[in-house]
Order: sequence, then C-alpha cells, then structure tokens
Amino acid sequence: MDQSTHVDRSTLEQRYRARPERHGLALCLSGGGHRAALFHAGALRRLNAQGLLSQARTLSSVSGGSIANGLLASVWPALERDASGVFTNFERVFEARLRAFCARDIRSGPLLWRRLYPGNWPRLLRPSFSATDLLMDEYRKHLVGALTLGELPKEPRFIFCAANLQTGVNFEFSADSLGDYVLGHSLPGSPLPGATLLAEAIAASSAFPISFPPLIRDYGPGAFTGGDVKALPTGVTLSGVVKLTDGGVYDNMGLEPAWKTHETVLVSDGGTPFAVASRARAFLVFRLWRAYQVIANQSEAVRKRWLVASFLEKTYRGAYWGLGTDLVEYRARGDPGLPGYTGVVLDALRTVRTDLDHFGPGEQSVLMNHGWCLANAAMARWGQGLGTTPHAPTPPAPELLDPDRALVALVGSDKTRVFGH
Repeated sequence: MDQSTHVDRSTLEQRYRARPERHGLALCLSGGGHRAALFHAGALRRLNAQGLLSQARTLSSVSGGSIANGLLASVWPALERDASGVFTNFERVFEARLRAFCARDIRSGPLLWRRLYPGNWPRLLRPSFSATDLLMDEYRKHLVGALTLGELPKEPRFIFCAANLQTGVNFEFSADSLGDYVLGHSLPGSPLPGATLLAEAIAASSAFPISFPPLIRDYGPGAFTGGDVKALPTGVTLSGVVKLTDGGVYDNMGLEPAWKTHETVLVSDGGTPFAVASRARAFLVFRLWRAYQVIANQSEAVRKRWLVASFLEKTYRGAYWGLGTDLVEYRARGDPGLPGYTGVVLDALRTVRTDLDHFGPGEQSVLMNHGWCLANAAMARWGQGLGTTPHAPTPPAPELLDPDRALVALVGSDKTRVFGH
C-alpha cells in the first residue's frame, strides 16, 4: 500500500467514522419552533431529575432547540446543584422563563409589522440586513439579552447549529469558535465569539427558510482557517461573508457536533413527524412543498436509523425520543407501561404547528408533559446505568396527563395564523 492510499483511507476514517476514543455525554435538541423548545423543556426536566443534565459535556441545538439551549446557556451559572448533581432551582430559573418567552409571538413582528415601520426601511435596504436581524432583536430583548458567545460557560460546551448556504454544511457557533469544516473555523483566541451575540447565533439557527431570509455576516478576510480546500471546486475561494439559514436544513437533530466525539448521545427530537397525505395536490407550489417534505423526511429518517442502529450495536450509549414516538416502542416485555400520551392525543400532538407564535398555557403544559414522558420512557428502556434518580421525577403538569383534558388544551394547536394567535 503506497502512502497516498494510506492518506486517503485515513481521511475517510476521519470523515465517516466516529473516533475510536470518545468520551462524555452530548445532548442534542432538534428544531421545531416553540413546539420543540417546550417539548425539550419537559425532557430537560426529566434528565435533570436523573442527575444527567449537569453531567453534559456538550449541548448541541438546531432552530427551536436553540431557543431552549440559548436560554439554558444564559442561566447556567445561576443554576444551583445539590450533591447528586440535580439543579434544584431549574423550574424557576429556566422553565418559567422559557414558558414566558414561548407565550410571545416573535415572528409576526419581524415578518410583518416591523418591516412596515418606516424607521426600519433604511436598514432593510442594506444587502447584509434582513428580517432575520429583526428576529435576532426579539431574542436579544426577550430571551438572552446582550450576552455574547464569548461570555458563555466553557463547560459544558453550548453549540448552536445553522446551515451555511455557500458550503452546504453545518455552521457552528460556540464560546470558542465559529465556522464549518469546509470554510474553516475562527482561530483560538479570535475576537469573533466575544463580538457575536448569543441572540445572533439563535437567530441564524432558527431562520426557517420558508419564512425568514438568510442571516448575512461579513467576518472579514482571514477570519476562518483550516478549511477543507479539497471540498472546493478548482478556482473557487471563499471570503469571510457567510449566508446562514436554519440549521434544520442540514441536520434537524443537531447530531453533527456530537456523533464523532462523544461516548453517550441523547437526542430529543421535537421536529414535525412526517404525515401521509390523503390527497397529494398537483398545483406547482403544493407539489414542490410536498416534494421538499418527502426529501427532508428521508434525510432525517436515514439519520435516525443510523443512530438507533448505533445504539443497538453499542457504538454509543444513549437514547432517542421524538415528538411522534409511541410509548409502546420503549416498552420491554412484561413492562406494565409508563405515563404518557397515546391514541388520539398522540395524533393531536403530531399535528401541533411549527411556529414562533404564541403558545397558550395548556398547549405548553401538554408539550412539556410529552417531552418529559418520552424522555422518561426512553431512559427507562435504554438509559440504564446513566446517572442516578435521586429525586422522585414529576411531570410538569400531572393533571393534564388525563387524555380528555389534554385534548381540550390542544384545541386549535394545529392552526397557523398569519397575524398570530
């Protein structure tokens, strides 16, 4: 075997296989708007009760998951843990603030009203300014303030994923670096993380392309180094200008920063489950949208199959739970069952809108219950030996585990309204 063949094979090993030496726990939070953020909040409550949340080495997120992850990063220093690693003030410091934020309509302003305000017209005419900058303002004012990436905790590492429209790969924001593997990353000690608002990273991560244009930033020449030049066509060079859209366009589960380097991977998936269409429309716009849904579903299905197969083959420890998952999938033989939603309630949850609009108290509680119950079932089935259970776990709203009350709380949850709820 000559040296060139050895180098090529080594490169393939690095690109397509998890590293042989991996350590730590990664928690990946999917996209899905406010729905996903609330679903994840319930799952995070369950993981916290097990003493696992405080053990995380990396928290990776996409789109709506970045709303929950961004708030968690901002309040992390204020969380108080007991001797077993459980955050005792988690509900007050994190959950209450997330619920207050998800009760806001943060998309109608940037998409409609603030575009019509004459004072914003000069900014909107600039080529590097868009409605996604107005979305960033919502996150800055109402979620995480003026915190910069450089001010985030170094441990655990919080990573916010967007999709780079030029390179076509995952673009990561974190406390110590920005970039992707084709473009390259900012150098250690670079001022970029310190100058980049956390709200900016969340906005780039959640810029759903049907609604929001790309977030455009000019980081200047030489901002990124170490990119994979072999991935570029001959004669093509990349500048410091990046155009970023929703991270779910590339990887809606937020797995990319985790799968190569971590021993334990937990995935909370609040994305929209794919629905069989009773009648596929032939009109151009609907036809193209349905084709996009099928393509996106297959991409995510392949990732999920690979992940679950990796768990079964013991490549990783960990678990996956998704918004559309039926509890029976986690039930071991002879298991009497665990609390959660099934039947018509699960059907209703599968159709809850993907939106950055107002979610009411009942909707919020049922979504948080659902995330809690699925994380509880997944960890009971696949999480043996992970963490402890020092506190008796309690779902966010036990009274809404009643199917009839849950259905009442979800009335209208499938409707997206142009001017908000």
